[in-house]
Amino acid sequence: MNHKEKLYREIKKFTKWADQCQPTWSEERDNGEWELGYPHFEELCGAAEDVVNEYPCSEADETLIHALLFVIARDNECEELVEEKLVLRRDWFELLAKKSIGSKYVNAEWQFAKHLGDCEGCDPELLFLFIKSEYEYTSRMALQTMAELKPECAERYAFEFWDRGKYPAGSSEDEYQKIMALHVLAKLNSPRLEAYLERAKQSDYKWLRKNAEELSAK
Repeated sequence: MNHKEKLYREIKKFTKWADQCQPTWSEERDNGEWELGYPHFEELCGAAEDVVNEYPCSEADETLIHALLFVIARDNECEELVEEKLVLRRDWFELLAKKSIGSKYVNAEWQFAKHLGDCEGCDPELLFLFIKSEYEYTSRMALQTMAELKPECAERYAFEFWDRGKYPAGSSEDEYQKIMALHVLAKLNSPRLEAYLERAKQSDYKWLRKNAEELSAK
């Protein structure tokens, strides 16, 4: 049995177990704690790691790419595959990052947006794709990374996130976008930070006010 076959076998084994023990699970309703419940989690991730180590990404077909994204999405709590393994393999990181964008593997997508800056030599322009994601958390992680990789663009996007109106007023998504915008403006030492801190302190959002107070105290 080669490494690809082992990976497919481990995914099949996981899926069978998950369907029995977590019958409502899906890509959108991933509980994020498979490493605690699934008894063969290390074997699942290990099979994916072996494939990346043993094969060049040029040999990856769509079946293999989907298999790897599937496992990365299950590793959304520890993030070890992306944060510790794939960041060392620029070729695989970029391929899988591009394939994750707009895919059903939402819990793989945001990991690539979050760790793009940790992959030496990876194309920072990918941020402009991640930041447009329909998945709120991905776009938020992309803005956070942008403050490091493309600070000259991050301030403009922070202002956009605050007033973009993409999510309903009063929603947690709108609040989280504003919180990230605030932290990015603070990281950039934006001359408009104080104005946004005051706006945050007057907001109806509890956690936005709390973050503003903490940033003001620094």
